[in-house]
Amino acid sequence: MITEKIMNEMIDIVGEDFVSSDPEDLYIYSYDMTEEHPGNPNAIAMPKTPEEIQKLLKVANEYKIPVIPYISGANIGGLTITHRGGMVMDFKRMREIVKFDEISKYVVVEPGVTFGHLKKYLNENHPDFIYSYAFAPPYTSITANALLEGLTEYSFRWGCMGDWITGLEVVLPTGEITKIGSCATSDNWNMKYPLPDMTGLFIGWQGMTGIVTKCAVKVVSKPPIRELYGAVYFGLNAMEEYYKRLSKTDLIHGDFSFNMETALMMGGKKHPLREIPADRPKMLSGLYVFANNKKELRIKGNTLSKIAAEVSEKTKEEIQVMPASGFMTGRMGKIIDLPTNLPEFFEFRSGEDKRGVGMSWLGTYCNPNNWKEYYEAGYKIMKDHGFSPTIFVKSMDSGHFYVVRFLIPFNRAVPGEAEEVRKILDELVDMGLPKGAIPYKCPTWAAKKVLKVIDPNWLALARKIRNTLDPNGIMNPDRWALLD
Repeated sequence: MITEKIMNEMIDIVGEDFVSSDPEDLYIYSYDMTEEHPGNPNAIAMPKTPEEIQKLLKVANEYKIPVIPYISGANIGGLTITHRGGMVMDFKRMREIVKFDEISKYVVVEPGVTFGHLKKYLNENHPDFIYSYAFAPPYTSITANALLEGLTEYSFRWGCMGDWITGLEVVLPTGEITKIGSCATSDNWNMKYPLPDMTGLFIGWQGMTGIVTKCAVKVVSKPPIRELYGAVYFGLNAMEEYYKRLSKTDLIHGDFSFNMETALMMGGKKHPLREIPADRPKMLSGLYVFANNKKELRIKGNTLSKIAAEVSEKTKEEIQVMPASGFMTGRMGKIIDLPTNLPEFFEFRSGEDKRGVGMSWLGTYCNPNNWKEYYEAGYKIMKDHGFSPTIFVKSMDSGHFYVVRFLIPFNRAVPGEAEEVRKILDELVDMGLPKGAIPYKCPTWAAKKVLKVIDPNWLALARKIRNTLDPNGIMNPDRWALLD
C-alpha cells in the first residue's frame, strides 16, 4: 500500500505533474492487449533522470514497494502488469538520443526512445546508417526490445537484439548508478569487451536486476542497394531445405516467413479464413539482399533462384523466387515497412469494434533441426481450438537457431475466447519444451513451466543473482517466477 506520506515523497522527487494514484490513470497501466488478467498498481511515477530513479528506488526499498518498469506496454505477455500493487515507473519522459558515433557505429539512447524516434533521427541526421527494426509498432522502445532479446529484420545475419548492445548505464535495485562496458572507463560506448561482460546481468531479466537508463546499440552502414526478394513454397520440406542452403551462404542479411493464413490476414481478410487448397503455396518468405551495385544484386538474385530450383528438384516441392515488388504490395507492403502498425492483426477476429481487440502470441527460440515438426504440431493445436493457425518463422544468426511465433488474435467481447487462448498457449508450451522450444519475452505462467524442466543449478544461480542485486525483492517481482 502506498500511503499519502509516500506519495508526497514521490512528488518531492519528480514533481506533482508526474505522480498519480488516480484510478483512471492506474487503469491504463493495469492491462495489455493479451489474455493476461489485469492488475492495478498503487501509483505511477514518471522520472526524467537517473538521479530521480535513484531516489525513487530508495523510497521503494525503504517501504518494500514493488517497482514495475514501463515504457509503452506494447509487449505481448503481461510483462508490465503487476499483481502485487506497487509503483509503475514510466520512462516516457526519458527520450533523449544521447550520442551517435559514426566511426564506431553506435548510438546511445534513453529508454523512452522508440523505433519511430530512431528511424526519423537517422533519416534526418545520419542517412548513411540504418538500424534493424522489429516487426512491431513505431512506439516500441529500442532499449526494451534489446534487453528483452527481441528479433528484428536483420536477425538472420546478426542474431537477436541483445547481441547489438555495446554498453549500458544502470540504476541498480539498491540505488547505485553503474556503467557496463567500455563506457565504464571513458565516454566511449563502442564495446563490451575485453572487460568481464556484465551486460548479461540485465539482458533477458525483464527489469528484475536494475533499471537501464542509457543503452548503446550498434548501427550498421546503409548498403548502396537493399532489395527484398520473395520466396513462395509449395511445401514445408522445400522451405526447410532452402533455409539450410541459405545458412551456408552470404546471400541474405535478413528474412521473415509467414504461412499463407498469416498472409491472408495481413492482406485484410477476416476470421474465419477459408481452407488453403492442397495445391496452393504453404509459406512465403521475404529475403533482404544487400549489394554494392546492380551487377552484384543480379548475381545474388540469380543464385537465390538457382538454389530454389535445386531444392525444388530434390524435394519435389516447388519454390518460386522473385523480387518482392511483384507481390508484396498494398496492405502487405505497408506492414513489412518496419517498424509497422498492425491493425490487420488486431482486428482479425474483432473487426472494427475496438472494444473486442485482443492479441496474444507464443514466441519461441528453437532448434533448427526440428522447427518444422514444432510448427506442424502448433498448427494443429491452433486449428483444433477453432483458431486460424497464423504463424511466423524466422532463421536467426545465420541458422544457429530459429524463431517460431504463433500469432493469436482474439475477440475479448466473445465470452470464453480469452480462456480458450490460455488453453492454446498452455498446450503450445507443453508441446514445445521437450522439443527445445524456449519462450522469449517469457510471461510468468510460461516461466513456471520452463523452471520445472530447467537445470536446478541454473535456477539456484538465477535466484542468487537476483537476491544479491535486489535483496528486498522489489524489482518487477512477478517476473520469471523467481520469488515463488
